[in-house]
Amino acid sequence: MNDPKVDPVSDHSWVLGLARPELREVIFLRRALEIAEQDGLGVARGDLQRVEALWSDDDGDWTSLGFVLALQGGRRVYLHYDFDFAEDEEEVELQPMGDQRYPALEGGGCEWTDDVSELNRLLMS
Repeated sequence: MNDPKVDPVSDHSWVLGLARPELREVIFLRRALEIAEQDGLGVARGDLQRVEALWSDDDGDWTSLGFVLALQGGRRVYLHYDFDFAEDEEEVELQPMGDQRYPALEGGGCEWTDDVSELNRLLMS
């Protein structure tokens, strides 16, 4: 797994969209892809073909999401995003994937969903 990248949140305007629950995952994924591209992690928003699956967890002070992404050229990656509201910090990790449905994650316990058609529709709009 790549070293996590921690970025201070310099502009909170993107958080305003979180008030609309249907946009929550879209906003966080777009932000994670933006950071991944800025940090040179080898993936950019333009590479995204579709989201295959996701999980999320939110305790009010922080949010964590994981996405299995299909990229242009047949590559697949796991993109992990954490946002700590209290510390105003974001962390993005990227893990290449092969043919496995979901990545093997330390700690496990993630509730994956494959019901991502609406997410994909919103991402492409």
